Amino acid sequence: MRKRRSREAGFSLIEMLVVLGLISILATIATVTLGSSSERAYVATMQSDLRMVAAAQETYIEQTFAETGTAVYANRVSKLDVNLSNGVQIRLRGNRTGWSARATHQRIQGQRCAVYRGTIKAFPPATEEGLIECD
Repeated sequence: MRKRRSREAGFSLIEMLVVLGLISILATIATVTLGSSSERAYVATMQSDLRMVAAAQETYIEQTFAETGTAVYANRVSKLDVNLSNGVQIRLRGNRTGWSARATHQRIQGQRCAVYRGTIKAFPPATEEGLIECD
């Protein structure tokens, strides 16, 4: 009787290349998906911090009016009682007629959100009073 040669256990080179190709395609899709979701999270963080600044501005103007008899909005974030999220920077301008704030995040470039209230020159991209807008 002739002995049949049995195939050695393992994968062929072609099978390995196909599997590696599929894994790389799946990794690329996952990276793109996770990258865009993290950017949306940073934008949501900026919007949340701008809402906190808006609430703090209302508290600040009530306090300054009670203390001095003159209502003035804060022109620096350090004057407000807010704790900004990690990575968020806010520029603020304020006077007697209104305030405007713009938020950026150090993890995303070219993305900013802004809001204003009153008759002050608004930071871009804010165009409608009281509405947080991002570009």
